[in-house]
Amino acid sequence: MARQIPVGTIGGIAVRMHVSAALAFCLLIFLLGSAYFPTLLPNQSSQTYWAVAIVSALSLFGSTLAHELGHSLVARSRGLEASSITLFMFGGSSDIRHDGEQPTDEFLVAVAGPGVSLFLAILIAGARVVLPNPSQPLTVFLESLLLLNLWLGAFNLLPSLPLDGGRAVRGLFWRLTNDYRRGTELAALVGRGLALGLVGVGLAIFLSALDPERTLIPNVLGYDGRFVGGAAMLVAWFLNNGARNAQRQIELQERFRGVQVAQLMSPEPSMVEPWTRVDQLVAEYFVQRGERAVAVVRDGDILVGLVTYQDVRRVPRTEWPARGAGEVMTPLARLITIGPDDTVETAVRHMAERHFNQIPVVVDGKLVGMVARINILRFVNMKDDVAA
Repeated sequence: MARQIPVGTIGGIAVRMHVSAALAFCLLIFLLGSAYFPTLLPNQSSQTYWAVAIVSALSLFGSTLAHELGHSLVARSRGLEASSITLFMFGGSSDIRHDGEQPTDEFLVAVAGPGVSLFLAILIAGARVVLPNPSQPLTVFLESLLLLNLWLGAFNLLPSLPLDGGRAVRGLFWRLTNDYRRGTELAALVGRGLALGLVGVGLAIFLSALDPERTLIPNVLGYDGRFVGGAAMLVAWFLNNGARNAQRQIELQERFRGVQVAQLMSPEPSMVEPWTRVDQLVAEYFVQRGERAVAVVRDGDILVGLVTYQDVRRVPRTEWPARGAGEVMTPLARLITIGPDDTVETAVRHMAERHFNQIPVVVDGKLVGMVARINILRFVNMKDDVAA
């Protein structure tokens, strides 16, 4: 599991920061304080540069947190479980369980995040207008924060999966067709259509800008047309990939319709006690057996956590003989578990949404198996061979 740093709790929702976000936060403060603001705000003191840099970095992550809180709080109001928010280098994610979700739930949860961002943008714009004679540093800060929240709101509302706008469109189509799969197909089609149109616009701007003397668009919002056209095509590539992956995911889920986890899971997963030495764990399970994750249990089969090689790598090798599996594991509270009677379709959705490679199968707290991506891929290959 990826390393996460606990930040706090808001309304019962745990807030964590991925290590990449912590590094980005420090790097952003350094770049803003040492280069960006000294160029943008000449003749200011170094204390001003660093103060504005710190406040700006905090506001950036605060805006991302507010966006994700919008998703999580609306999800809770709709009866969905929302347990945590994780901030990453380039955004954040809300850990929302979609079991029992209805079309209206998906639509409302999807638009809540961008709605919060756009509401904050309106408040900031109002503050910019109302404040009498704001200082230059304050003006730059407010304008930067305004643009950030406009971007968070507007970009995420683009109607392409997996963006919030694409999920909202899927919710609408899902409600109209009363079919989740068909709703996803139609939403993916809208996203790919948008990507195609954006490619055309970006290519036209880029080609037109190659000849500065004859170009129809000398600049776009003050930027070189070649840059704007290239950026548009890059965004189109992202949108097309997201829509295509959503389509593939729903096709994969369709293959497992009616198939239970018990039919695919490994019934005897590797297990260790919490006091098992890390060096022993690595040698016996990761090296010799080639395992990607090992369950940590007590009393023989009560699941308490999961150890992956990523967990182990965070511990200096010299400490392996003195550390136990229970000290380096990802605890049960941060894991997603599933039951043997649940559908494989549900397991696939959990893996796709949370980027997990395996999910423990648990009954009354007891570990009874493990379902991993390799189990699913083998099942798909066997099914294709039989069909052929």
